[in-house]
Amino acid sequence: MQYLEVPTKDTRYVYPTGRIRGLEKYLLKGADFSRIKEEKNLEDSFQNLSRFYPYSESMKVCTSAKEFEKGLEEEWRRTYQELRSFVPEPELIDLFWLDQDFHKIKVFIKLHIKEKDLQEIDKIPYLSRAGTVSLDILRDAIVKDDFFSLPFYFKDLIQQAKKILEKEFSAREIDFFFDRKYFSQFVAGLSKFKDDFLEELAKKLVDEYNIKTFLRIKFREREDEREILEKSLVEGGSVEKDKIVACAGQPVESLLDHLQGGELKTVVQKAIEEWKDKQVLFLFDKSMEEIILRFTSRGFYVTFGREPVINYIFLKKREIKVLRFILQAKKIGLPDEQVELIVSY
Repeated sequence: MQYLEVPTKDTRYVYPTGRIRGLEKYLLKGADFSRIKEEKNLEDSFQNLSRFYPYSESMKVCTSAKEFEKGLEEEWRRTYQELRSFVPEPELIDLFWLDQDFHKIKVFIKLHIKEKDLQEIDKIPYLSRAGTVSLDILRDAIVKDDFFSLPFYFKDLIQQAKKILEKEFSAREIDFFFDRKYFSQFVAGLSKFKDDFLEELAKKLVDEYNIKTFLRIKFREREDEREILEKSLVEGGSVEKDKIVACAGQPVESLLDHLQGGELKTVVQKAIEEWKDKQVLFLFDKSMEEIILRFTSRGFYVTFGREPVINYIFLKKREIKVLRFILQAKKIGLPDEQVELIVSY
């Protein structure tokens, strides 16, 4: 296998790679997911999950099975803190939790504009405590213009967002603004490490976002699709933004002409077929996740370097996502066959 030939690179990661190998042993296996999935109700699935370390610790923040989201968020927060404690480049770890910060700022700003009370943070739904900046600091920056404890970049981000909102409130414009800013910061952050692996990973993540955004806009058949594509797509992918925008006003299949064969072109072809048949992009999401995980899986074979850490982050993220699907399905009473369709292990 080609990954067996990946050379060792960074001696600073000798100890961190050893720690990662230890953490990998606690990742849930296919049989573990099956047992959790096959329980008859949410309470039993929750109790089953709580038997596995480290979820046995993270789920202690929940007062009932219905609060499983708090436990999953606690596990993601705990993962961030643990990795940051032993990796020689904690700023690298920060980049992979940056999206949490952007999401929280976006939620706070939208609620603030609508004059909602932001004092009781625990009562705000879908607000993760994971991220590089605490909820209290972000809230005070938005509500009180208190930027003392906030990194400069976030101060500038919030001020720019508020200027946009002074002109006209548009949830869509705010979403586009934060998506562009997030990817700009993320890609620029990874490029500072001068690492081919990280730069290629950034391209794949940008491609995933851009192509999915393009497909959604095309399938909605908006008359202003070129304008929306200009505002929503980001730079930095292997498929240039301008080439994707040029497909505005053309059949959705026109994008295929700009994909240089290989797995990405196949994924997009199947995504178009799936949408025409079922009006969903589930297969696209799953296929792109597999592409990215195949790429990061070189971390299993690198003796020491950044790759094992990054691979673990993506495996852990997928693990939590699958658990969220299973527990949410149990909560709303989704039939087992539909859960099986969503979660294929």
